[in-house]
Amino acid sequence: MINVFDKIADSIYFLVSRSMDSNITFIQSGDHHILVDTGTGMNYAALDKYLQNIGSSHSSITDIVLTHSHIDHIGGVIPLVESGSPKIHLHKAEAEPINNGNMNQTLADTFGADLPPLNIEGILEEGTILDFGDIKMKVYHTPGHSLGSICLMILDTGILITGDTLFPGGSFGRTDFPGGDDRALVSSLKRISEMTFEVGLPGHMNAMKFNAKKSAHASYQMAKTMFRM
Repeated sequence: MINVFDKIADSIYFLVSRSMDSNITFIQSGDHHILVDTGTGMNYAALDKYLQNIGSSHSSITDIVLTHSHIDHIGGVIPLVESGSPKIHLHKAEAEPINNGNMNQTLADTFGADLPPLNIEGILEEGTILDFGDIKMKVYHTPGHSLGSICLMILDTGILITGDTLFPGGSFGRTDFPGGDDRALVSSLKRISEMTFEVGLPGHMNAMKFNAKKSAHASYQMAKTMFRM
């Protein structure tokens, strides 16, 4: 993780990872300091420094919204929980197993990571509105990369956080991990391609800052071709 946060809009910042970490979005709305995804946690000291540069810190984070629970997105929760008391939000398809002690969907074992039990308080589902005062986000369940993958529309901004469902340049999330589903991913990409948004903030790779809907169409067409649907 070598880049600093890029300001996307008022109070919305985006950190592009060049390592195994996921990208991270930071949003401030009044007393709410929100992270969308957290990386692996291996670069927690750098993340804290980057947060301080934009007026926040590990201990200031009030909410963590996870686009899904793979280790490269959820691993960074651990140091954040150790330094503060953020509320963690995750789709119910992945939150409920974690709350029952089943960490299989995180892929921690697959990648040799040690991930302790977690308590997910914010159980998300299709249509959930996350109300953070001036910032509100709508949850879209977009499975395919994982069972509980979501996209988040930041309402009234034209910004869609796409997680590992949609990437720029006609790319999209892989489906060969447990819980992956080719047909579900194609359906999710079709759905995204029909949404109205201008900016896309993916889980990996660079932000789609202009005409992100065009990228969504390209990814949908590419996935249909690749999976022969």
